[in-house]
Amino acid sequence: MARKSRPHDEELPFVALMDTMTNVVGVLIIVLVLIGLGLARSVKKVLSDLPMVDAAEHEKLKEEMQQFKDLQDPAEIQEKIAKLQAELQKIMEALKALDAQQQKNPVVLVDIEKLKKQLEAAQKERNDRKTAVDGLLAEIDKLKIKLDTTPPYVPPADIGVNLPNTKPMPDKAEIHRFLISENRIMHLANTDFRKNVEQELRRGRKDYTVKQDVVKDPTGKPVMKKEANGQTMVQKKTVFDSAKMTAFFNAANVGNRDTKVEVVQQPNSPNVQMRIVPKPGGGETIEQIKSATSQFRSVFNALKSDKKSVIWFHVCRDSIPAYLAIRDMVDAVGVPVGWDLVDRPVYSENFSQDFMVEFTPPPAPPVDPNKPPPINIAAPKSAVD
Repeated sequence: MARKSRPHDEELPFVALMDTMTNVVGVLIIVLVLIGLGLARSVKKVLSDLPMVDAAEHEKLKEEMQQFKDLQDPAEIQEKIAKLQAELQKIMEALKALDAQQQKNPVVLVDIEKLKKQLEAAQKERNDRKTAVDGLLAEIDKLKIKLDTTPPYVPPADIGVNLPNTKPMPDKAEIHRFLISENRIMHLANTDFRKNVEQELRRGRKDYTVKQDVVKDPTGKPVMKKEANGQTMVQKKTVFDSAKMTAFFNAANVGNRDTKVEVVQQPNSPNVQMRIVPKPGGGETIEQIKSATSQFRSVFNALKSDKKSVIWFHVCRDSIPAYLAIRDMVDAVGVPVGWDLVDRPVYSENFSQDFMVEFTPPPAPPVDPNKPPPINIAAPKSAVD
């Protein structure tokens, strides 16, 4: 039997090379398998971490992608870029203008403390106004309560007044004045008071007299003046201190039981004025006039026989009923009567230019040459009715 031949020594390296290559290929295959498995796990993990997208969001994403697809034209992209660059240029120019304006007018930092003080002042004013409004609301509530509890207004009864039958004033009439106020009548006795005050003023007491000068004519001779009592005396011009004169006559207490006499300066004038004002509770009521001891009745009885006497009533607006009752009494006898309405219970007379007070007139207003001259209307003549 033949002996097997041994392999040649030169075949051994090729076999070893084949084994080695086989091993390398197998290892590479195993590595590729492992890489594939790791890649699958990574893809799965990425997909699992992605948020869920509903149908509406999917459609929105598709529209956005479609917009990018529509801009695939290079010309459109260049136009878009040009528009964006133009807008960017405008924004840069606006920023430069703002920077220049800020350099000219730097922004002043806000004073926080000043704002706090202003806020506190505004709050205080608001609180004060709220307090005032609350007070007004409370007053309104009180007035509403009074209004609800006030009985309905009942107007007074109508007063019948006859229309006057005007007659001229008698010649050389002697007017005797009466004041009717608060439904009370009082005799003013202005003629007697005037004589007494003029007599006192002529004395020129140093207590209130500034100076007393003799009035002279152009030839230098004293001017003689006939007084009401028939005597002829040298005319004098006397200047008084207004405040001292008023204080003197107030202290002298000139007047009677019903009235008080005040000697004062006429407002905005150097003239001296005599005022007769009623004392509290002065005068007589309608019931007192009916008494036989009435002062008004005694004066009235003394006047009704004198044909030259005229009774003049100064009637305050609150005393119309009293005037009508007194007027009926006087008309029954036939004494001439005149009357007027007065706003205040005061009767006043000015003294002559012989008696003046120190007075500095205010500067006259400028005369407007285009203004027409004033129209002077003469006062109506006194008449009886």
